[in-house]
Amino acid sequence: MADIRQLTAGYMAAFDARDLDKLADYLADGFELTDPEVTALTPKGDVLDYIRGLFNGHESLSFEAQSILVDGDASVIHFTLTLDAFVLDGVDVITWKSGKMTSLQAYLTPRR
Repeated sequence: MADIRQLTAGYMAAFDARDLDKLADYLADGFELTDPEVTALTPKGDVLDYIRGLFNGHESLSFEAQSILVDGDASVIHFTLTLDAFVLDGVDVITWKSGKMTSLQAYLTPRR
């Protein structure tokens, strides 16, 4: 059985490093992303294109966990995402199956 906490931390490290190839390793082929910009974006290739646009659209990016919670095949990350000078506080709810992310729902709030 995969260690969901370790997988979640690895996903975060890949995102923070803007390592799209490593990030792709964490996503199942049918991965589905929902965040304030997209609803149920799938498949994996379209999600990676979306993330590539996010990476390329910002000179600086930082993705830092405040906490990671795990329950069964789900993990929740409370995080701070900094895109250039724009800071967001958020929560990602991730589902996992066989060591791969099957979905991620992101909830973001701009910091004032």
